[in-house]
Amino acid sequence: MNTLQPFLEAILFLFAIFICFYLPGKFLLTKLKLTLGSPTDLFLPFVLGIMFFTLISYIFSWLKLEPVILPLFLIISFFAFKSKKWFPKSIEKFHRWPLFLVMVLAIIFSLSMLVTGEYNGSITYRRDDLWHLALINELKVNFPPDNPGFAGVPLKGYHFFYNFLLAGISNIFPISPLSLYFHFFPLLIAALWGLGVYSLMYAWSKKASIAVWAVFLTQFGGSFAFILRLRGHEGLSLDSAFGIQQAATALINPPFAISITIVIAALLGIYKYLTDRKNKWLVPVALCIGPVAMFKVYAGIVLLGGFIFFTLIQLFKKKYASFIACSFIGILFLATYGILRDPSSALVFAPLWAPHSVLIDNMPWYGYAEKMYTYTKLSVIKGIIETELYSWYVFIFGNLGTRLIGLLFVPVFFLKKGKKPSLFAVMILIMTLISILIPLFFIQSGKVFEIIQMAWYFLFFISLIAAFGFSKLFSFSYSRILKIAIFIIVITLTLPSAYENYMQYLSYFRSQRAQLSDPYFESMRFLQSKGNYNDTVLEIPNKIFTAKEDLIKWYGTSTPAIVAFANKRSYLNNEYIDFTGVDIKPRIDFIHKIIALNNSSLNESSKYIGLQKEVEQGLKNNKISYIYSPYPLLFFEKMNFISKVYENRAASIYRIEYENY
Repeated sequence: MNTLQPFLEAILFLFAIFICFYLPGKFLLTKLKLTLGSPTDLFLPFVLGIMFFTLISYIFSWLKLEPVILPLFLIISFFAFKSKKWFPKSIEKFHRWPLFLVMVLAIIFSLSMLVTGEYNGSITYRRDDLWHLALINELKVNFPPDNPGFAGVPLKGYHFFYNFLLAGISNIFPISPLSLYFHFFPLLIAALWGLGVYSLMYAWSKKASIAVWAVFLTQFGGSFAFILRLRGHEGLSLDSAFGIQQAATALINPPFAISITIVIAALLGIYKYLTDRKNKWLVPVALCIGPVAMFKVYAGIVLLGGFIFFTLIQLFKKKYASFIACSFIGILFLATYGILRDPSSALVFAPLWAPHSVLIDNMPWYGYAEKMYTYTKLSVIKGIIETELYSWYVFIFGNLGTRLIGLLFVPVFFLKKGKKPSLFAVMILIMTLISILIPLFFIQSGKVFEIIQMAWYFLFFISLIAAFGFSKLFSFSYSRILKIAIFIIVITLTLPSAYENYMQYLSYFRSQRAQLSDPYFESMRFLQSKGNYNDTVLEIPNKIFTAKEDLIKWYGTSTPAIVAFANKRSYLNNEYIDFTGVDIKPRIDFIHKIIALNNSSLNESSKYIGLQKEVEQGLKNNKISYIYSPYPLLFFEKMNFISKVYENRAASIYRIEYENY
């Protein structure tokens, strides 16, 4: 990579988010005549701009008008700039040090992604990164998208708007998807997360201390898993030993991370609507909630559930504006997620599967399965109840961690105020309950146990609530030394879950990273330089498998790396999600025939000739353009319509030339 390229890409990215996000968001708020104070005036325009840009790109992609997107946003930005109301308001003095701390926390928070990606001719990545990069490359070329690792099959039932957003920016501005995915967007999201939580909590509580506590807890809150380590259970993760991943890993799941910023923006809009009594606030609320399911479906469930409750309360008070907004949200939901959903996806009732899994998989010494079997056989009702209550206790309190301390002081905070919880507070509570009760009692078809990710929103909402309690804890009139001691204890008990992850992140710099000069990445660059994205690549397993069962196992360990790095769609690669309608068997059978033909020595037999014709026809029917093999395919080198176009220690690459077929 050119040494100036990262710097130039960073400049381009700043220009892109200013033109495509901030100015359009500011323009929308100005046209609605909605005024904001600092620092909300900096946060909300960015998120509204992201939503507006995504929706416009979505509509224009259906209409095949993608070239119009940039001129449209340049025009909007011009009028926003011309209005002279685009500049954010100056930050009051009492906000400056808290916001400085928030930005420091955001940078630390973003390290989970910043340490990965491409640096100085080397690269490191996680498994899921390949899926997201593959999907970005697919969406840069095709809309609606196909499964990038299963060419020719439409992608259904996946919330791809985050990848779509990055693909749109990459298409308009010459910024590498690697830079956008690993570095620029994670830093932007981390900053918006911190700024948004601070803005929301200060608006709600009018206390900077509560706002800072909320930022800290939502980004670095941890569980009590370290207690299990102290008791000698070394093999358990400090992050997810109690079944829910903690906050420090949030950015590793980009759709979840960006959905949090959208949740915050929607909550801010609702809060402003309740306090300012301006119906126009429901416009940005609807703009945030309507498409959010296509960023993260679980965020859609939580926000829609909370807003429907809010609307019902408003109708009871004979206020109909929220009902109109709810109707518009429904239209946006149906026009986005409703069109692209998987009709076969459904929730399956599985009560308390998550607490049971924690006891069975992570705490086998408790003997949950044996106890339940014995108590059930002997009809010991008391034993069954006690065991189930224990599973609840471990799951809920174990995952809450030090947030529990804050929750214990929340009643004291509100009792001293002598006020009933507001409608806004009740709505937050409803969303909190939705985000924990659904994953406690249901699994989902297809991705099955991934629904536990909905509980991540539970920890987020709990952190907001707990911040009130922590502020109250440190407001009592005891000595400064005691306050410092309590503060150190709280921080020390909170950070172990994050500590383990950050040690791993920092190890990426010390460990041996994959070199982009390695033969594997050289072969990827060669493929990338040839043809176009829709040239399908068929990958041959790295071992010569003769049994179909072995090929199925290979498929389970394969990755969409060809799509991610070679920018070519793949005939068959694992996408880490079992999409319904994606039948791997015929493609496994075809790859098996290719391997069998390459290994055959019966060149004149009728069986060989028949197999050869099947392979030739299969290549044509599946529109295979390239074959990527870790070893030479001597059979193909004899065929006049297949030519070897590249070879190194990592791979032999063959081009199918149909004009010679």
